[in-house]
Amino acid sequence: MKRSRKHNSHWFLIFIAAVIILVGGSSIVYHEVRKPIDSAKSQSLKIAKKYAHLKTEINFSWANSEQTFYTVTGVTKQNIPVYVIISNNGKKIRIFKQSAGIDRNDALKKIWNNYSPKKVTTISMGIYKQKPVWEVGYMNASGQLCLKTLNFKNGTVVRSVNDI
Repeated sequence: MKRSRKHNSHWFLIFIAAVIILVGGSSIVYHEVRKPIDSAKSQSLKIAKKYAHLKTEINFSWANSEQTFYTVTGVTKQNIPVYVIISNNGKKIRIFKQSAGIDRNDALKKIWNNYSPKKVTTISMGIYKQKPVWEVGYMNASGQLCLKTLNFKNGTVVRSVNDI
């Protein structure tokens, strides 16, 4: 009997060590995968605070239309809600008052009402053909991935990619 208890505790310790290694390894991989986006967010927030004089950050997102753009949604020191859209190299910064176009919820309503998606997967601000846009990714009724690019000013569809 004593031998079997010792044998069982040996396997229990091996199991615990394996779980610790698995959890630790997964945590390291997760943090390594997140580093680029965390870095982009940190840099974008610094740029938005400097050039748009943000006092509050509400949201961060990125879009990949013609190139990658990072968007910080926030409120300026003058209490003006804005979108700050920054090119991936940080050299082009565009600031738009939120009141100058449709908001996130209006863009989502347009997609839900006109395309009846199963699920909206992403929504972010970006620049397409030098104009501010909302990029909305969704799964259609057939389960295929689609992308609609909506003009920020009036919500019209400026690009439609179906069945990606």
